[in-house]
This record gives sequence, C-alpha cells and structure tokens, in this order.
Amino acid sequence: MMRPIYFLAFFVIIAPAQILAQDPMAMSMRTTTWPETPASGEGLIWSVFSRQYFAVSNWNTAGLSMEYQSGPGQSTALICRDGIPGFSWYHLYVSHNRQFKKMSTMLQLRFSLIGLKNKPPVFRLGGNLQTIWSITETLLLNLTIYDFTGWIMPAPAFARGDPAMQFLLFNEPGRLIALAAGFQISRSQFGPVTAGVRMNINDTVKITGLINALPLGISIGVNWNLKGYSFSGWMEQQNGRGITPMMKISNKLRKS
Repeated sequence: MMRPIYFLAFFVIIAPAQILAQDPMAMSMRTTTWPETPASGEGLIWSVFSRQYFAVSNWNTAGLSMEYQSGPGQSTALICRDGIPGFSWYHLYVSHNRQFKKMSTMLQLRFSLIGLKNKPPVFRLGGNLQTIWSITETLLLNLTIYDFTGWIMPAPAFARGDPAMQFLLFNEPGRLIALAAGFQISRSQFGPVTAGVRMNINDTVKITGLINALPLGISIGVNWNLKGYSFSGWMEQQNGRGITPMMKISNKLRKS
C-alpha cells in the first residue's frame, strides 16, 4: 500500500491569524502531529528521518527533506525509500504550504517508483491535501485527504493508493497542555477514532500521547529542541500489528 497523507480544507473569510506550519514528513507517513507556529524569517531547513513499520523484519522507511521557508509560504522536497529486500518503493514528495487569512493549506504531490525483483519498475502518482483552520486563538480544525488521486481516479492503476480522510480538532486551553480528538474514514472502513494530549514540559521539551480505537492502538512521542536542532521520536503500538518506532532530526541552516 502507498503511504497515506493528511489534507485539510476549509473556507473562511476572517481576520488574519498566525501562520501554522505543517509537516510534510508527518503527512507522508500519516503521523498525527500538532500544528506549530514556524520560526520567523527566511531559511532552509533540512530533516532526516527513519521508521520501522510494526517491527516487521527489514521493512522500514528512511529519507531526507529540504524545506525553504519565506514569509507566509513553505516549499519542501522530500525523498525516501521504504520496503523490504526485493520489493522497494522510491518516493519523491513535493509540497507547498500557504497561509490564507485564518486558513493554512498544504498540497503534497507524490511520485513513486516500485521496484520488484526480476520485474520492470512500475510508476505510481499520488498526492495529499491538508488544511488547518484557526477557529479561535486556541481551537484548530484540521482536515487531511490522503491519496486524493485515488478518490478522483479510483480505476487507473497509476493512481491507485490508499485514499482516506482524517478530521482532527485541536484545543490548547493553556500553555502547558493541548488536546486533540478526531476520526478517519476510508473507502473500506471507518476509523481509527483518535484522542490525544500534548504536554509542554518547558520551552524545549514536549510529550505527546495518542490513543486510537477501531483498531485499538497507542502512540507516544517526544519533541526536544536543542541549540537550533529539533529531535523527535515516536513509538506506536497497534493491535494485531506490533510496534512502530520512528525518529526525525531537523535543523535550520540559515536565518534572516
């Protein structure tokens, strides 16, 4: 299956609000993360990441991304490989995030090449859409559409994927804690239903916990900012599949 992705789209005409950064890597891996306010100024941000899928031997993802941030927009190119020996996916994700008043939207296109041992490579096209709407200063509504090409063109082989939609509501009632709740639907099932909490230990350390139902699962993540670097780690346990560890390291090369 192709890796899903988040899309959020809402339409609102209200006064301007803060820009919300969206994580293209999290979208491509279908990992739930809290929207953040990006650092000010122009800059180039690099990230490296790795994920082991459900503790299956040799099935993993590794890649890197480069993001250019300028004013209300961010553009990102991300490359990664996932699979097992003899069967590999090679992905190129191209993303652009833009702020429109109180709405932040990101379009992510995916160009994939499937390599199967002793067979010619196969091309796949995909994409994800994501929108975050600032309802109030503390309440955010997030809509993500994974593999929207699969919704639009369900029959052509080159656009096949794993289409899904995710709706999430984020609330940050205070400086130390933030809450989340939502659900996901696809053509084959309803779920998971998600609830989560994020604790801001201090200005540099944040801990996130998520619990899913349908199927049952739990995820714990830590984000640590140190001297301009951002270190993130997640551990997910899903019923019937096992453990999925993941890590990411990012840094901004320059500021203006």
